[in-house]
Amino acid sequence: MAAAVLACLTSSSAQAAEAPDLARVTYSVEAAVTPDGSPRGPAIAVMQDGTVLLGGGTTGGELFTWSLPKKSLQRIASVIPASRRQLDSRFAITDIAVLTQSPSAAKLLVSYPRLGSARDCVEVVVDQLDYNRATQRIRKIATWFVSKPCVPISAVQHASGRFAVISANTAYVTVGDLGFSGINDRAVRGDLGSVFKLTATAATKVSQGHRNAQGIVLFDGRTLLTAEHGPRGGDELNLIRQGGDYGWPFVTYGQPYGDGDYVQPTQTGTHYGYLAPLKYWVPSIAPTELVQLPSVGWGQWSRGLVMGTLREQVLVFMTLDADFIPVHTSMVPMGERIRDLDVLPSGAMIASTDSGKLLVMSLRNS
Repeated sequence: MAAAVLACLTSSSAQAAEAPDLARVTYSVEAAVTPDGSPRGPAIAVMQDGTVLLGGGTTGGELFTWSLPKKSLQRIASVIPASRRQLDSRFAITDIAVLTQSPSAAKLLVSYPRLGSARDCVEVVVDQLDYNRATQRIRKIATWFVSKPCVPISAVQHASGRFAVISANTAYVTVGDLGFSGINDRAVRGDLGSVFKLTATAATKVSQGHRNAQGIVLFDGRTLLTAEHGPRGGDELNLIRQGGDYGWPFVTYGQPYGDGDYVQPTQTGTHYGYLAPLKYWVPSIAPTELVQLPSVGWGQWSRGLVMGTLREQVLVFMTLDADFIPVHTSMVPMGERIRDLDVLPSGAMIASTDSGKLLVMSLRNS
């Protein structure tokens, strides 16, 4: 465990020439969960008292708590059985959702890719867990969702698995295309490349045609937005509509990787015939999680949208108009691949990085 903890509490300042407010974004390095040789940062969920839940660790399937005041990390459980994963950083917890919580207990959801029962294919799973905060014990209650089809192991990528909580008993989840070569055949792709509304007893498909949606947020608690990776560009911010088809792999603003890729887009540089993104990025910036900022404390960006990125290593700040189209956008360099984002009770943001750090970000007072 000692190798997994970094307690160096240093400070830096990020520059954003386009937006004076964002030139005051500062961050501190609070801690890190750094799996040996793993290039993937942990999933994050923030509880009402500021406790941070982390999913990742050396096996990819471990749950931790991080206390900001105490600067302490505690391992509480492993939730992916060793027999259902390979030694690959992509077999890891992709998100954590807190459905209900009290000082003594919490109801959680976790998502992750795992091997099928015969260990010859990969599926995306959502489990409900009971977290006893008094004893620091985790108990699995039920499996809410297992994606179908279970696809060849060589395709373990694009799991997505991001949550937006609707209520104590309901959540949205993104399911990626898993790099499945049959994704262009609607008759065989099943649950892949979709957004679902989940309860303990039902999974309702909301939308389809998504490649790898690593960001999701209920904006103002009502409007569902996602951020997803395109191929070699064509990364998208989407407004999700019931029954909507967002076109992958038939249309994309990105470009094919090459003849050896798992699927070739039918048309590039267009979204004709399918729901178009609110915004897209060419070249790729590799978007990850979306969060909405609080109504105060972030200057002109308060109540705005923030998106993490991997390839570009920036935070993308956005203000939206009445139709949820970004009207002001600014990128704040972080020098880190941002894997996950959340908002602390203080109004500061917290991010995990693929170098293993936890960054706490706020606006410095003028």
